[in-house]
Amino acid sequence: MISTVAMKLGTLFGIDIYINKLLVILICIAIVLGEGTKLTVIFLVVFVHELAHMAMARALNLRVSEIELLPFGGVARIESFFEINPRYEVYIAIVGPMSNGLLVLGCMALKNMGLIPPRDYDFFIQANLMLAGFNLLPAFPLDGGRILRAILSRELGIKKATRITTIGGLVLALFLVMTGVYALYYGVFNLTLFVMAGFLAYSAVKENRMATYVMVRDLTYKRDILIREGAIQSRELVVLYDLPLRDVIRKFVPHRYHTIVVVDERLRPRGYLTEKDIADGLMDYGLNVPVSRLLAQPSRKRGVNGEARS
Repeated sequence: MISTVAMKLGTLFGIDIYINKLLVILICIAIVLGEGTKLTVIFLVVFVHELAHMAMARALNLRVSEIELLPFGGVARIESFFEINPRYEVYIAIVGPMSNGLLVLGCMALKNMGLIPPRDYDFFIQANLMLAGFNLLPAFPLDGGRILRAILSRELGIKKATRITTIGGLVLALFLVMTGVYALYYGVFNLTLFVMAGFLAYSAVKENRMATYVMVRDLTYKRDILIREGAIQSRELVVLYDLPLRDVIRKFVPHRYHTIVVVDERLRPRGYLTEKDIADGLMDYGLNVPVSRLLAQPSRKRGVNGEARS
């Protein structure tokens, strides 16, 4: 959910577009200082960057609920957690910087045709390269941090992977502050460094706290449907006890509540799991843990009819 520090700009292709109030303040300051044209270029570059994320998510049949434009980029929020896997997160994250690269190539082509003045060309190129390069840093919530989290989550689980990458965000924020202080020592005041550092730290802490709630986002969505309509379609899966969780969630389909019967190689039931149990396992253990690991948890060791197993 968008925080109270953002304001809604409108809706595009059914997706709510928000702008962070801090970015609005920076735009106003830039206009006062006579840098409105440059801020317009930066805003356009950021917007295209986020549209690329949205387009890739749509191409993967994921539902984008909203986009928030931030001082250092933006965030495209996906409604359903179980429609995401680490490979998808990499695809969605990487297309942002790639879109900036395509803008650079397009701008170079237009310059060669004499359609862009050299002054505007230089700043446009710099804005795209800086946004792409900055977002590829392995620090959450930047695109590079999301790619790193996707890689780490396969073995560590989403909670630990998020914690590691948010630490990277805090380290980057500290580096920006130190750089700003160093420049200030030599008589150069760069407000942007301090603003970006503060926002990176804020976003990293926020994302780390949100990691606990990511796993229930899809479940909450389905619960809302159940409360509103009184019923929701279910889907039962029968899986082998040594099947990794990544292969279990590949069988999940949107807008269905899944129950899982775990069996051995002789098709004898070993236990019963719910979709929430799978979500907890993904958060705690990662994608490569066999489903039998979840049955080892006392609270999840149930028979196929839901009764406790001894």
